[in-house]
Amino acid sequence: MRLRIPVGVAYGSDVPLVMRILKEVAEGNLSVLSNPPSSVLFLGFGESSLNFELRVWIRDFLDRFRIQSELNQTIDSRFRSEGVEIPFPQRDLHVRSIDETPGPTLTPPGDRRPDLIVVPRKEKDEEED
Repeated sequence: MRLRIPVGVAYGSDVPLVMRILKEVAEGNLSVLSNPPSSVLFLGFGESSLNFELRVWIRDFLDRFRIQSELNQTIDSRFRSEGVEIPFPQRDLHVRSIDETPGPTLTPPGDRRPDLIVVPRKEKDEEED
């Protein structure tokens, strides 16, 4: 059975280093078959990461989750020791400038704060109808 392990690393990471680490992790796991050989693919540029996939072959379908967990743990450990960062989604927020002078739309009746305006029950019921 073939296992596919997707891995994302931060933009600016050393691509050949990432590929070498993933290949070494596969070759170092005794449950991963050497024939057919494991492969590492650089799949592309994601929203927050450079996307790779480690593909390995294993003998027994029932061992897939244990082996996948072992590979993921080893990848994490090797990335930490080699300084390869696994990113998390980040967003840049651009706020456009607005006219800061308060106008009639922003000023509540009687210059009272909006959270202090009390609407009588009768008027509230009529508004909902």
